[in-house]
Amino acid sequence: MKIATKLKEYICSAKITHFSILDSLRLTSSNSLRVTLNRLVKSNEIYNPIKGYYVCKNADPFEVATLLRPGYLTLQTALYLHHLSEEYPFTIYVASNFRGTLKLGEHEICYFKPKNYLGVENTTYRTASVSKAIYDCLTYADKIGYTKIAKAIYNSKFLAKDFLNLCKNENSAFFQRLGYTLSILPRLDEQKKIILQVCKKKVLANAYLLGRNSGKYVAKWKIIDNVGEKVILSWWDQ
Repeated sequence: MKIATKLKEYICSAKITHFSILDSLRLTSSNSLRVTLNRLVKSNEIYNPIKGYYVCKNADPFEVATLLRPGYLTLQTALYLHHLSEEYPFTIYVASNFRGTLKLGEHEICYFKPKNYLGVENTTYRTASVSKAIYDCLTYADKIGYTKIAKAIYNSKFLAKDFLNLCKNENSAFFQRLGYTLSILPRLDEQKKIILQVCKKKVLANAYLLGRNSGKYVAKWKIIDNVGEKVILSWWDQ
């Protein structure tokens, strides 16, 4: 059996491995091993997302994302895993102490630093809980957009106390954005109504919904809606 075939079989069995482990197999010299691995990568038979790490093409990209850089899956990725979004996430978001992006075949893995690591579940993957995923989406709304956020909030079920515990240290602008988003949803369950009442008490200075572009001023929430209610609720109109 050719060395390249043996290497490929080992990598596909391990799903993800490091050069030092492959070198310890003593299949060939270290230099020859590097050459063979480079050929496998260039021929798109295996992936090499980080220097020294090799990944099987059939490996679970969500699992690989948290193995390459420790962290938890969140934002659009977590919404998809919680069945709150039908859109498959080719961009995999990982909250981690690392920052930057990696390429893994047709996937891009985006690492960013979260505000905290509360509300993370260890199930099939290390993933943000529903309330944590929505909190992260609101915190990093520029990465996902209010259309997806509003739809996820509307379709989700979570306890008000759990969600409010996650955002207890947030400023008034966070609660104004959240309150405004809740207020335009078609319906609210009892837990979301509790959160809405808390948000009403947090209204202070004027705040932008997203970025600092001009938009419609909503006096009740002191929010400048520069996204547009129609855009935010476009999923409901369909």
